[in-house]
Amino acid sequence: MSANSEWPELNAQSNAVWETNAEHWDNSMGQDGNRFHLQLVRPAMLSLLELQAAQRVLDIGCGNGLFARHLAELGAMVLAVDASTSLIERAKQYPNPATLEYQVVDATNLAQLLALGASSFDALVSTMVLMDLPTIEPLFQAAAKLLKSQGRFVLATVHPCFQTPHNRKIVEQFENAQGEVETHSRLQIGNYLTPTVHQGVGVAGQPSAQFNFHRSLTSLLGIAFAAGFVVDGLLEPRYPTGTTSTHPFSWANFSEIPPVLVLRLRLAN
Repeated sequence: MSANSEWPELNAQSNAVWETNAEHWDNSMGQDGNRFHLQLVRPAMLSLLELQAAQRVLDIGCGNGLFARHLAELGAMVLAVDASTSLIERAKQYPNPATLEYQVVDATNLAQLLALGASSFDALVSTMVLMDLPTIEPLFQAAAKLLKSQGRFVLATVHPCFQTPHNRKIVEQFENAQGEVETHSRLQIGNYLTPTVHQGVGVAGQPSAQFNFHRSLTSLLGIAFAAGFVVDGLLEPRYPTGTTSTHPFSWANFSEIPPVLVLRLRLAN
């Protein structure tokens, strides 16, 4: 455990894990994404993005390109980047609109990001990437320079208040006074404030556990504020009550707890 919220020394190891998991991850996500992406992440991202046709968008940490493809299909001109060569190659194999371009770029490398062009983008997006990055300061510093005037940076990440290291999902069943069996799902939180590195599984069956970099809201937003951003939009998507799942610990069974935090950032000046 570390009091620091940046771990650049783990970047090579983290990238190597993503190379190892690329095939399995792509096979699991497919061309359009899983339910988590389609029901939680994508709608919230699009709501805050307020995309207009022909706008130029940079997708940072695009993975196999599932969100980038959707943006291009909606009329955006998209540059999608990821540090994983294997994921970029797999993204290119899907049917991609002509307005979508892919490049291998490490989101923790300030020089690589700045090389994409100052004031070149109407919007930056990043879907479920921040918790995978050992250092996020270069990303926010670069984002402040890559955006056009009045541009916005829309990002989704695991909700740092609820997806914490060592949290515990609890499912209880009991018989009420009417003789009916009630099920209650609860979440026990631990280790929220201290920035922490831990390893876990994002997709069942992946070959190697991935690094997760937990940052509190203070740590995460403090870095964004230091780069000159303010928050002007925030959503906490969750599954609606009644969403079914065969797995008792699925987020679908925790309808009062949002597993995702989606933010829209703009430059203060």
